[in-house]
Amino acid sequence: MLTLELLPSPAVCILIALPLLCCCLPIRWALRQEWPTLRQSLYFPVVGQVRFEHRRQRARLLRRIGGIETTVVTADNRKVHCVWAPSDDDAANGPVVLLLHANAMVLDDMVDWALYYMQFNVSVMMVTFWGYPDPTEDFEMPPDGSPDSSPQASYCPSESTIYLDAEAALAYVQQVHRVPNDRILAHGLSLGGAAASALGVHHQGLKVTVDQTFASIYDVSVHVGRSLYDQLIMPRVPRWARKLAVVASPCVLRVAASLIVRMLFKIGDDPNCCTQDRLDNVSKAKAIRGDYFVFYSEHDEMMPTSFARRLVAARYGSGGVQDLARTRILCVPGGHCAFFADVPELAEQYRKYLHQIGFLS
Repeated sequence: MLTLELLPSPAVCILIALPLLCCCLPIRWALRQEWPTLRQSLYFPVVGQVRFEHRRQRARLLRRIGGIETTVVTADNRKVHCVWAPSDDDAANGPVVLLLHANAMVLDDMVDWALYYMQFNVSVMMVTFWGYPDPTEDFEMPPDGSPDSSPQASYCPSESTIYLDAEAALAYVQQVHRVPNDRILAHGLSLGGAAASALGVHHQGLKVTVDQTFASIYDVSVHVGRSLYDQLIMPRVPRWARKLAVVASPCVLRVAASLIVRMLFKIGDDPNCCTQDRLDNVSKAKAIRGDYFVFYSEHDEMMPTSFARRLVAARYGSGGVQDLARTRILCVPGGHCAFFADVPELAEQYRKYLHQIGFLS
């Protein structure tokens, strides 16, 4: 039994608690803020061509695929720009692909993917996520270059808006063109793969293809952070402290990645879309029950090969990875966002997969 003399005095308790509070309170405050400027540095919503060039690019796109510009309204009352490209026969209940672009891209950059599907008489719905540039909107940075000085500082995507954008585009296909879930395939490239996976969770029976997509935003942050640590931090560390910096790097990277991810992504439920889970695609893959296909890039500097294997294992089980490797996962030569159909053999293998699951008749 402890005696009163052995119990810590109030002064000692204060000395111990004060440093902890000094560390925890700022971190708690930082995690509760929205940080729009930091989000913009992550999502690159303003990356793109100047508006005049973007208009010309959109006009060429519409001519090439016979597309029609349209807008859809999300559940939280935002307008999202899309292009609907019907197939040649445009038969009722015909197959439809919903194309969801990568970060620092817009729907115009998905034209190669659209043309691949359209050669099989598949209709295509292309979406530009809200906050990314569109030729019909005039988004300009303020003269001082600071996004926070503009009333449009909040004009930046978030995990919730990306999910709701994909939901609105899917609802357009379902309600306007009367296409059932089992005739729709959501194809997401990189960041778009998270939105495609969210649709697969929320709409059972929907077919999902993720193209060079990450396992989770935390994992890709650690992976990219490791390269930045080696390039930016290690050369500046004194020689006597380099061994310590090398040993401490895994812990430093994980803590830094965890804080940044928690600052930018909030956890929460939304009845209109998939639960916000900080872009955890492995968890989504476990909940998907429809057909699921994974592309990964051979020389991807952002998404290591292990991401693709984890996604397939999450969907079909670790024991099924080898059995389904030839039909559910393909390696694309090149770097991040490489187009799989540039290799005829890969294009043919993917076409066979689409036939196998009944998407192509």
